[in-house]
Amino acid sequence: MTVRIITSLVFVVLLMASKLHASEMHKELDRFMQGFVDIKQFNGTVLVSKGDDIIFEKAYGYANFEWDVNNTIDTKYRIASVTKPFTAVLIMQLVQEGKIELDAPITQYLKDYRKDTGDKITIHHLLNHTSGIPDFLRLREIREIRGKNPYSVEEFVAKFCSEDLDFSPGTQWRYSNSGYTILGHIMEVITGKTYAQLLEEKIFTPLEMKDSGYDFHHTVKKKKASGYAKTFKGFEHAEFYDMNIPYASGAIYSTAHDLMRWERALHSEKLLKKSLMDKMYQISHHRNYGYGWFIDDIPTEKYGHQLTKISHAGMIQGFNSYVVRYIEDQYSIVILNNTGGAPMRSMTAGITNILYGKPYAKAKPRIYTNLYNIINTDGLDAGISKYHALNKEGIKLGERGLNYFGYELLKVNMTKEAIAFFKLAVELVPSSSNVHDSLGEAYLKNNDKKMALHHYKKSFELDQSNSNAQKAITKLEKK
Repeated sequence: MTVRIITSLVFVVLLMASKLHASEMHKELDRFMQGFVDIKQFNGTVLVSKGDDIIFEKAYGYANFEWDVNNTIDTKYRIASVTKPFTAVLIMQLVQEGKIELDAPITQYLKDYRKDTGDKITIHHLLNHTSGIPDFLRLREIREIRGKNPYSVEEFVAKFCSEDLDFSPGTQWRYSNSGYTILGHIMEVITGKTYAQLLEEKIFTPLEMKDSGYDFHHTVKKKKASGYAKTFKGFEHAEFYDMNIPYASGAIYSTAHDLMRWERALHSEKLLKKSLMDKMYQISHHRNYGYGWFIDDIPTEKYGHQLTKISHAGMIQGFNSYVVRYIEDQYSIVILNNTGGAPMRSMTAGITNILYGKPYAKAKPRIYTNLYNIINTDGLDAGISKYHALNKEGIKLGERGLNYFGYELLKVNMTKEAIAFFKLAVELVPSSSNVHDSLGEAYLKNNDKKMALHHYKKSFELDQSNSNAQKAITKLEKK
Protein backbone atom coordinates (compact mmCIF):
# COMPACT_ATOMS: atom_id res chain seq x y z
CA MET A 1 0.00 0.00 0.00
CA THR A 2 1.48 3.35 -1.00
CA VAL A 3 2.12 6.20 1.43
CA ARG A 4 -0.44 8.34 -0.44
CA ILE A 5 -3.20 5.72 0.06
CA ILE A 6 -2.32 5.30 3.75
CA THR A 7 -2.37 9.07 4.24
CA SER A 8 -5.75 9.28 2.50
CA LEU A 9 -7.20 6.51 4.70
CA VAL A 10 -5.92 8.22 7.87
CA PHE A 11 -7.53 11.47 6.73
CA VAL A 12 -10.86 9.73 6.07
CA VAL A 13 -10.78 8.04 9.51
CA LEU A 14 -9.99 11.35 11.24
CA LEU A 15 -12.74 13.11 9.29
CA MET A 16 -15.28 10.43 10.24
CA ALA A 17 -14.21 10.62 13.91
CA SER A 18 -14.57 14.41 13.82
CA LYS A 19 -18.06 14.16 12.33
CA LEU A 20 -19.05 11.54 14.91
CA HIS A 21 -17.79 13.78 17.73
CA ALA A 22 -19.67 16.77 16.28
CA SER A 23 -22.84 14.67 15.99
CA GLU A 24 -22.58 13.47 19.61
CA MET A 25 -21.92 17.00 20.85
CA HIS A 26 -24.95 18.27 18.92
CA LYS A 27 -27.14 15.60 20.55
CA GLU A 28 -25.75 16.40 23.99
CA LEU A 29 -26.38 20.13 23.57
CA ASP A 30 -29.91 19.42 22.37
CA ARG A 31 -30.63 17.12 25.34
CA PHE A 32 -29.27 19.73 27.72
CA MET A 33 -31.40 22.57 26.31
CA GLN A 34 -34.49 20.37 26.04
CA GLY A 35 -34.26 19.85 29.78
CA PHE A 36 -34.95 23.57 30.33
CA VAL A 37 -37.75 23.51 27.75
CA ASP A 38 -39.43 20.54 29.47
CA ILE A 39 -39.74 22.40 32.77
CA LYS A 40 -40.84 25.60 30.99
CA GLN A 41 -37.72 27.57 31.84
CA PHE A 42 -36.79 28.23 28.20
CA ASN A 43 -38.63 29.10 24.99
CA GLY A 44 -36.42 30.53 22.28
CA THR A 45 -33.34 30.12 20.08
CA VAL A 46 -29.78 28.95 20.73
CA LEU A 47 -26.73 29.28 18.49
CA VAL A 48 -23.23 28.00 19.33
CA SER A 49 -20.30 28.62 17.01
CA LYS A 50 -16.53 28.36 16.78
CA GLY A 51 -15.14 31.09 14.60
CA ASP A 52 -17.26 31.11 11.43
CA ASP A 53 -18.48 27.52 11.92
CA ILE A 54 -21.84 26.82 13.55
CA ILE A 55 -21.62 23.92 16.02
CA PHE A 56 -25.24 23.96 17.16
CA GLU A 57 -28.37 25.94 16.35
CA LYS A 58 -31.94 25.18 17.27
CA ALA A 59 -35.19 26.94 18.11
CA TYR A 60 -37.56 25.68 20.80
CA GLY A 61 -41.18 26.48 21.60
CA TYR A 62 -43.38 29.19 20.21
CA ALA A 63 -42.96 32.70 18.85
CA ASN A 64 -46.73 33.06 19.32
CA PHE A 65 -48.63 30.75 21.64
CA GLU A 66 -52.12 31.75 20.49
CA TRP A 67 -51.48 30.73 16.88
CA ASP A 68 -49.00 27.91 17.55
CA VAL A 69 -46.32 29.76 15.57
CA ASN A 70 -43.00 28.03 16.21
CA ASN A 71 -39.80 29.84 17.04
CA THR A 72 -37.23 29.39 14.27
CA ILE A 73 -33.54 30.12 13.96
CA ASP A 74 -34.40 33.44 12.26
CA THR A 75 -37.06 34.58 14.73
CA LYS A 76 -36.54 38.16 15.90
CA TYR A 77 -36.35 38.90 19.64
CA ARG A 78 -35.92 42.00 21.76
CA ILE A 79 -32.37 41.81 23.11
CA ALA A 80 -32.76 44.45 25.86
CA SER A 81 -29.40 45.40 27.45
CA VAL A 82 -27.40 43.51 24.82
CA THR A 83 -28.07 46.84 23.06
CA LYS A 84 -25.37 48.46 25.23
CA PRO A 85 -22.37 47.02 23.33
CA PHE A 86 -23.88 48.47 20.13
CA THR A 87 -24.13 51.90 21.77
CA ALA A 88 -20.54 51.60 22.99
CA VAL A 89 -19.28 50.79 19.48
CA LEU A 90 -21.17 53.75 17.99
CA ILE A 91 -19.53 56.03 20.55
CA MET A 92 -16.10 54.58 19.77
CA GLN A 93 -16.70 55.11 16.05
CA LEU A 94 -17.29 58.80 16.80
CA VAL A 95 -14.09 58.78 18.86
CA GLN A 96 -12.32 57.27 15.82
CA GLU A 97 -13.75 60.08 13.68
CA GLY A 98 -12.49 62.71 16.14
CA LYS A 99 -16.00 63.86 17.09
CA ILE A 100 -15.94 62.65 20.71
CA GLU A 101 -13.24 62.62 23.39
CA LEU A 102 -13.47 59.90 26.01
CA ASP A 103 -12.13 62.15 28.78
CA ALA A 104 -14.35 65.12 27.91
CA PRO A 105 -17.12 66.09 30.35
CA ILE A 106 -20.63 65.45 29.08
CA THR A 107 -21.44 69.16 29.35
CA GLN A 108 -19.06 69.68 26.43
CA TYR A 109 -21.70 68.00 24.25
CA LEU A 110 -24.91 68.64 26.22
CA LYS A 111 -24.95 72.36 26.98
CA ASP A 112 -28.21 72.19 28.95
CA TYR A 113 -27.16 69.35 31.28
CA ARG A 114 -26.73 70.41 34.92
CA LYS A 115 -23.19 71.69 35.29
CA ASP A 116 -22.59 70.77 38.93
CA THR A 117 -22.57 67.08 38.06
CA GLY A 118 -22.13 67.14 34.27
CA ASP A 119 -18.77 68.90 34.49
CA LYS A 120 -17.42 65.95 36.52
CA ILE A 121 -18.83 63.09 34.41
CA THR A 122 -16.92 62.01 31.30
CA ILE A 123 -17.87 59.82 28.34
CA HIS A 124 -15.56 57.19 29.83
CA HIS A 125 -17.58 57.20 33.06
CA LEU A 126 -20.83 56.66 31.17
CA LEU A 127 -19.43 53.79 29.12
CA ASN A 128 -18.17 51.75 32.08
CA HIS A 129 -20.93 52.60 34.61
CA THR A 130 -18.74 54.64 36.95
CA SER A 131 -20.59 57.96 36.50
CA GLY A 132 -22.61 57.82 39.73
CA ILE A 133 -25.81 58.73 37.86
CA PRO A 134 -28.69 56.72 39.38
CA ASP A 135 -30.41 54.17 37.14
CA PHE A 136 -33.76 55.57 36.01
CA LEU A 137 -35.34 52.12 36.32
CA ARG A 138 -35.33 52.51 40.09
CA LEU A 139 -37.61 55.55 39.81
CA ARG A 140 -41.25 54.69 40.46
CA GLU A 141 -42.41 57.32 37.94
CA ILE A 142 -41.03 55.13 35.15
CA ARG A 143 -43.76 52.58 35.92
CA GLU A 144 -46.40 55.19 35.06
CA ILE A 145 -45.06 55.83 31.54
CA ARG A 146 -43.97 52.33 30.50
CA GLY A 147 -46.99 51.98 28.23
CA LYS A 148 -46.41 55.32 26.54
CA ASN A 149 -43.37 57.54 26.94
CA PRO A 150 -44.54 61.14 26.39
CA TYR A 151 -41.03 62.63 26.54
CA SER A 152 -38.51 63.42 23.83
CA VAL A 153 -34.98 62.11 24.39
CA GLU A 154 -33.86 65.54 25.60
CA GLU A 155 -36.80 65.80 28.00
CA PHE A 156 -36.28 62.24 29.25
CA VAL A 157 -32.61 62.94 30.04
CA ALA A 158 -33.51 66.15 31.87
CA LYS A 159 -36.27 64.50 33.92
CA PHE A 160 -34.95 60.99 34.62
CA CYS A 161 -31.17 60.99 33.99
CA SER A 162 -30.09 64.13 35.83
CA GLU A 163 -30.56 63.25 39.49
CA ASP A 164 -28.03 63.87 42.24
CA LEU A 165 -25.12 61.43 42.00
CA ASP A 166 -24.93 58.24 44.07
CA PHE A 167 -21.15 58.69 44.31
CA SER A 168 -18.33 60.81 42.91
CA PRO A 169 -17.61 59.88 39.25
CA GLY A 170 -14.87 57.29 38.87
CA THR A 171 -14.86 56.17 42.51
CA GLN A 172 -17.34 53.26 42.32
CA TRP A 173 -19.18 51.03 39.85
CA ARG A 174 -22.96 50.83 39.57
CA TYR A 175 -24.94 49.65 36.54
CA SER A 176 -26.92 52.54 35.08
CA ASN A 177 -29.27 52.55 32.10
CA SER A 178 -29.33 56.33 32.50
CA GLY A 179 -25.68 56.57 31.43
CA TYR A 180 -26.34 54.78 28.14
CA THR A 181 -29.44 56.90 27.51
CA ILE A 182 -27.24 59.99 27.85
CA LEU A 183 -24.72 58.45 25.41
CA GLY A 184 -27.51 58.00 22.85
CA HIS A 185 -28.58 61.61 23.32
CA ILE A 186 -24.99 62.85 22.91
CA MET A 187 -24.63 60.96 19.61
CA GLU A 188 -27.85 62.48 18.28
CA VAL A 189 -26.72 66.00 19.24
CA ILE A 190 -23.30 65.55 17.62
CA THR A 191 -24.45 63.90 14.38
CA GLY A 192 -27.91 65.40 13.87
CA LYS A 193 -29.19 61.86 13.27
CA THR A 194 -31.37 59.65 15.43
CA TYR A 195 -29.92 56.74 17.36
CA ALA A 196 -31.92 54.36 15.14
CA GLN A 197 -30.44 55.92 11.99
CA LEU A 198 -26.90 55.64 13.37
CA LEU A 199 -27.42 51.96 14.16
CA GLU A 200 -28.65 51.30 10.64
CA GLU A 201 -25.97 53.31 8.83
CA LYS A 202 -22.91 52.48 10.91
CA ILE A 203 -23.55 48.88 12.05
CA PHE A 204 -26.53 47.02 10.60
CA THR A 205 -26.01 47.90 6.92
CA PRO A 206 -22.21 47.40 6.82
CA LEU A 207 -22.57 44.03 8.56
CA GLU A 208 -25.65 42.99 6.52
CA MET A 209 -27.65 42.56 9.71
CA LYS A 210 -30.94 42.66 7.80
CA ASP A 211 -32.98 41.17 10.65
CA SER A 212 -32.00 43.72 13.30
CA GLY A 213 -33.25 47.18 14.14
CA TYR A 214 -34.60 49.65 16.66
CA ASP A 215 -37.87 48.24 17.93
CA PHE A 216 -40.42 50.93 17.09
CA HIS A 217 -43.79 49.61 18.26
CA HIS A 218 -45.68 50.97 15.25
CA THR A 219 -43.71 49.07 12.58
CA VAL A 220 -44.67 45.55 11.48
CA LYS A 221 -41.77 43.09 11.68
CA LYS A 222 -42.10 39.67 10.08
CA LYS A 223 -41.04 36.66 12.14
CA LYS A 224 -40.88 38.68 15.37
CA ALA A 225 -41.60 36.82 18.59
CA SER A 226 -44.31 37.99 20.96
CA GLY A 227 -43.19 38.47 24.55
CA TYR A 228 -44.70 36.42 27.38
CA ALA A 229 -44.41 36.29 31.15
CA LYS A 230 -44.27 32.96 32.92
CA THR A 231 -46.58 32.54 35.90
CA PHE A 232 -47.10 29.54 38.15
CA LYS A 233 -50.18 28.71 36.08
CA GLY A 234 -48.64 29.12 32.63
CA PHE A 235 -47.73 31.89 30.19
CA GLU A 236 -49.47 35.22 29.79
CA HIS A 237 -48.83 38.25 27.59
CA ALA A 238 -46.02 40.43 28.90
CA GLU A 239 -46.86 43.99 29.85
CA PHE A 240 -46.57 46.41 26.91
CA TYR A 241 -43.39 48.46 27.14
CA ASP A 242 -42.64 51.57 25.07
CA MET A 243 -39.16 50.93 23.69
CA ASN A 244 -38.38 54.62 23.63
CA ILE A 245 -37.80 54.24 27.37
CA PRO A 246 -34.87 51.76 27.12
CA TYR A 247 -33.71 53.58 23.93
CA ALA A 248 -29.89 53.40 23.61
CA SER A 249 -29.67 51.15 26.67
CA GLY A 250 -32.03 48.45 25.42
CA ALA A 251 -34.25 49.02 22.35
CA ILE A 252 -32.75 46.71 19.70
CA TYR A 253 -34.33 43.55 18.28
CA SER A 254 -32.23 40.93 16.49
CA THR A 255 -31.79 37.26 15.57
CA ALA A 256 -29.25 34.63 16.58
CA HIS A 257 -27.53 34.75 13.17
CA ASP A 258 -27.35 38.55 13.10
CA LEU A 259 -25.82 38.57 16.57
CA MET A 260 -23.25 36.04 15.39
CA ARG A 261 -22.35 38.40 12.51
CA TRP A 262 -22.09 41.27 14.98
CA GLU A 263 -19.97 39.32 17.41
CA ARG A 264 -17.60 38.16 14.66
CA ALA A 265 -17.19 41.73 13.39
CA LEU A 266 -16.03 42.85 16.83
CA HIS A 267 -12.95 40.68 16.41
CA SER A 268 -12.01 42.14 13.04
CA GLU A 269 -11.53 45.76 12.03
CA LYS A 270 -14.81 46.11 10.13
CA LEU A 271 -16.21 48.57 12.66
CA LEU A 272 -13.27 49.85 14.68
CA LYS A 273 -9.51 49.80 14.47
CA LYS A 274 -7.89 47.34 16.86
CA SER A 275 -6.54 49.91 19.34
CA LEU A 276 -10.03 51.24 20.00
CA MET A 277 -11.52 47.77 20.22
CA ASP A 278 -8.84 46.86 22.76
CA LYS A 279 -9.81 49.99 24.69
CA MET A 280 -13.37 48.67 24.95
CA TYR A 281 -12.10 45.57 26.74
CA GLN A 282 -10.14 47.44 29.44
CA ILE A 283 -12.05 46.88 32.65
CA SER A 284 -12.92 49.41 35.34
CA HIS A 285 -10.80 49.35 38.50
CA HIS A 286 -14.01 48.73 40.42
CA ARG A 287 -15.68 45.98 38.38
CA ASN A 288 -15.09 43.54 35.51
CA TYR A 289 -16.79 45.86 32.99
CA GLY A 290 -15.25 47.59 29.99
CA TYR A 291 -17.22 49.63 27.45
CA GLY A 292 -20.50 47.76 26.99
CA TRP A 293 -19.15 44.34 28.01
CA PHE A 294 -18.52 42.28 31.11
CA ILE A 295 -15.01 40.80 30.89
CA ASP A 296 -13.98 37.79 32.99
CA ASP A 297 -10.71 35.87 33.19
CA ILE A 298 -11.39 32.13 33.36
CA PRO A 299 -8.56 30.39 35.27
CA THR A 300 -6.47 27.65 33.64
CA GLU A 301 -7.68 24.94 36.01
CA LYS A 302 -11.27 25.27 34.78
CA TYR A 303 -10.82 24.29 31.11
CA GLY A 304 -7.12 23.49 30.79
CA HIS A 305 -5.90 26.89 29.67
CA GLN A 306 -6.49 30.58 30.37
CA LEU A 307 -9.62 32.02 28.75
CA THR A 308 -11.15 35.48 28.47
CA LYS A 309 -14.93 35.56 28.57
CA ILE A 310 -16.73 38.59 27.11
CA SER A 311 -20.46 38.73 27.73
CA HIS A 312 -23.61 40.76 28.20
CA ALA A 313 -27.11 39.82 29.28
CA GLY A 314 -30.39 41.58 28.59
CA MET A 315 -33.82 41.42 30.18
CA ILE A 316 -37.03 43.30 29.50
CA GLN A 317 -40.74 42.49 29.79
CA GLY A 318 -41.28 39.17 27.97
CA PHE A 319 -37.70 38.69 26.76
CA ASN A 320 -34.19 37.94 27.92
CA SER A 321 -30.96 37.38 26.04
CA TYR A 322 -27.32 36.47 26.54
CA VAL A 323 -24.29 36.77 24.25
CA VAL A 324 -20.97 35.20 25.27
CA ARG A 325 -17.60 34.80 23.58
CA TYR A 326 -14.47 32.98 24.74
CA ILE A 327 -11.85 34.97 22.87
CA GLU A 328 -8.90 32.57 22.76
CA ASP A 329 -10.89 29.60 21.42
CA GLN A 330 -13.38 31.71 19.41
CA TYR A 331 -16.40 29.96 20.91
CA SER A 332 -19.57 32.07 20.82
CA ILE A 333 -22.94 31.41 22.45
CA VAL A 334 -26.14 33.32 21.66
CA ILE A 335 -29.32 32.58 23.62
CA LEU A 336 -32.58 34.43 22.96
CA ASN A 337 -35.80 33.82 24.90
CA ASN A 338 -39.35 35.23 24.64
CA THR A 339 -40.90 34.06 27.90
CA GLY A 340 -38.80 36.22 30.23
CA GLY A 341 -36.58 35.10 33.06
CA ALA A 342 -34.82 32.10 31.49
CA PRO A 343 -31.75 31.04 33.53
CA MET A 344 -29.26 32.25 30.94
CA ARG A 345 -26.12 31.85 33.02
CA SER A 346 -26.97 28.29 34.03
CA MET A 347 -27.64 27.39 30.41
CA THR A 348 -24.43 29.07 29.22
CA ALA A 349 -22.38 27.34 31.92
CA GLY A 350 -23.79 23.97 30.83
CA ILE A 351 -23.17 24.63 27.14
CA THR A 352 -19.60 25.73 27.88
CA ASN A 353 -18.88 22.61 29.94
CA ILE A 354 -20.22 20.42 27.13
CA LEU A 355 -17.93 22.19 24.64
CA TYR A 356 -14.93 21.46 26.86
CA GLY A 357 -16.00 17.94 27.85
CA LYS A 358 -16.64 18.79 31.49
CA PRO A 359 -19.49 17.66 33.80
CA TYR A 360 -22.49 19.98 33.87
CA ALA A 361 -25.60 20.59 35.95
CA LYS A 362 -28.87 19.59 34.30
CA ALA A 363 -32.01 21.72 34.38
CA LYS A 364 -34.06 21.54 37.56
CA PRO A 365 -37.17 23.38 38.80
CA ARG A 366 -36.58 26.62 40.67
CA ILE A 367 -37.08 27.01 44.40
CA TYR A 368 -40.07 29.28 43.75
CA THR A 369 -41.79 26.61 41.66
CA ASN A 370 -41.25 24.03 44.37
CA LEU A 371 -42.62 26.38 47.03
CA TYR A 372 -45.68 27.15 44.92
CA ASN A 373 -46.33 23.45 44.31
CA ILE A 374 -46.13 22.74 48.06
CA ILE A 375 -48.54 25.59 48.86
CA ASN A 376 -50.88 24.56 46.06
CA THR A 377 -50.90 20.92 47.20
CA ASP A 378 -50.45 21.03 50.99
CA GLY A 379 -51.42 24.57 51.96
CA LEU A 380 -49.78 27.81 53.09
CA ASP A 381 -48.44 26.47 56.42
CA ALA A 382 -46.56 23.73 54.58
CA GLY A 383 -45.09 26.34 52.22
CA ILE A 384 -43.89 28.53 55.10
CA SER A 385 -42.42 25.49 56.85
CA LYS A 386 -40.54 24.64 53.67
CA TYR A 387 -39.24 28.22 53.48
CA HIS A 388 -37.85 27.97 57.03
CA ALA A 389 -36.35 24.56 56.25
CA LEU A 390 -34.60 26.02 53.22
CA ASN A 391 -33.19 28.80 55.41
CA LYS A 392 -31.73 26.23 57.79
CA GLU A 393 -30.12 24.47 54.81
CA GLY A 394 -28.48 27.77 53.83
CA ILE A 395 -30.78 28.35 50.86
CA LYS A 396 -32.00 31.86 51.63
CA LEU A 397 -34.48 33.77 49.48
CA GLY A 398 -33.63 37.12 51.10
CA GLU A 399 -35.56 40.36 50.65
CA ARG A 400 -35.54 40.29 46.86
CA GLY A 401 -36.48 36.61 46.66
CA LEU A 402 -39.39 36.95 49.08
CA ASN A 403 -40.61 40.09 47.33
CA TYR A 404 -40.40 38.36 43.94
CA PHE A 405 -42.25 35.28 45.21
CA GLY A 406 -44.97 37.43 46.75
CA TYR A 407 -45.64 39.17 43.44
CA GLU A 408 -45.65 35.86 41.59
CA LEU A 409 -48.35 34.66 44.01
CA LEU A 410 -50.34 37.86 43.39
CA LYS A 411 -50.24 37.17 39.65
CA VAL A 412 -52.16 33.92 40.18
CA ASN A 413 -54.59 35.51 42.68
CA MET A 414 -53.12 33.81 45.75
CA THR A 415 -53.43 37.05 47.69
CA LYS A 416 -53.47 35.71 51.26
CA GLU A 417 -50.44 33.57 50.49
CA ALA A 418 -48.67 36.61 49.01
CA ILE A 419 -49.41 38.61 52.17
CA ALA A 420 -47.83 35.85 54.28
CA PHE A 421 -44.58 35.94 52.29
CA PHE A 422 -44.47 39.75 52.16
CA LYS A 423 -44.83 39.67 55.96
CA LEU A 424 -41.83 37.33 56.11
CA ALA A 425 -39.91 39.92 54.08
CA VAL A 426 -40.95 42.67 56.52
CA GLU A 427 -39.78 40.53 59.44
CA LEU A 428 -36.48 39.94 57.64
CA VAL A 429 -35.81 43.61 56.75
CA PRO A 430 -38.20 45.87 58.70
CA SER A 431 -36.24 48.95 57.61
CA SER A 432 -36.95 48.35 53.90
CA SER A 433 -39.43 50.80 52.38
CA ASN A 434 -39.93 48.50 49.42
CA VAL A 435 -41.23 45.47 51.35
CA HIS A 436 -43.71 47.61 53.30
CA ASP A 437 -44.89 49.05 49.98
CA SER A 438 -45.37 45.52 48.59
CA LEU A 439 -47.25 44.37 51.67
CA GLY A 440 -49.47 47.45 51.47
CA GLU A 441 -50.26 46.62 47.84
CA ALA A 442 -51.17 43.03 48.76
CA TYR A 443 -53.43 44.14 51.62
CA LEU A 444 -55.13 46.60 49.27
CA LYS A 445 -55.76 43.84 46.76
CA ASN A 446 -57.27 41.83 49.62
CA ASN A 447 -59.54 44.82 50.39
CA ASP A 448 -57.97 45.36 53.81
CA LYS A 449 -57.65 49.14 53.54
CA LYS A 450 -56.65 49.68 57.18
CA MET A 451 -53.59 47.42 56.97
CA ALA A 452 -52.78 48.70 53.48
CA LEU A 453 -52.70 52.28 54.77
CA HIS A 454 -50.56 51.26 57.76
CA HIS A 455 -47.86 49.71 55.58
CA TYR A 456 -47.94 52.41 52.91
CA LYS A 457 -47.39 54.98 55.70
CA LYS A 458 -44.52 52.93 57.07
CA SER A 459 -43.03 52.67 53.57
CA PHE A 460 -43.24 56.44 53.06
CA GLU A 461 -41.80 57.08 56.52
CA LEU A 462 -38.75 55.00 55.56
CA ASP A 463 -38.39 56.59 52.10
CA GLN A 464 -39.79 60.08 51.56
CA SER A 465 -39.13 59.80 47.80
CA ASN A 466 -41.58 56.90 47.44
CA SER A 467 -44.21 58.63 45.33
CA ASN A 468 -46.13 55.37 44.88
CA ALA A 469 -46.72 55.08 48.64
CA GLN A 470 -47.56 58.78 48.87
CA LYS A 471 -50.22 58.49 46.17
CA ALA A 472 -51.68 55.36 47.78
CA ILE A 473 -51.85 57.11 51.17
CA THR A 474 -53.65 60.13 49.67
CA LYS A 475 -56.14 57.92 47.86
CA LEU A 476 -56.85 55.72 50.90
CA GLU A 477 -57.24 58.69 53.29
CA LYS A 478 -59.73 60.34 50.93
CA LYS A 479 -61.83 57.19 51.00
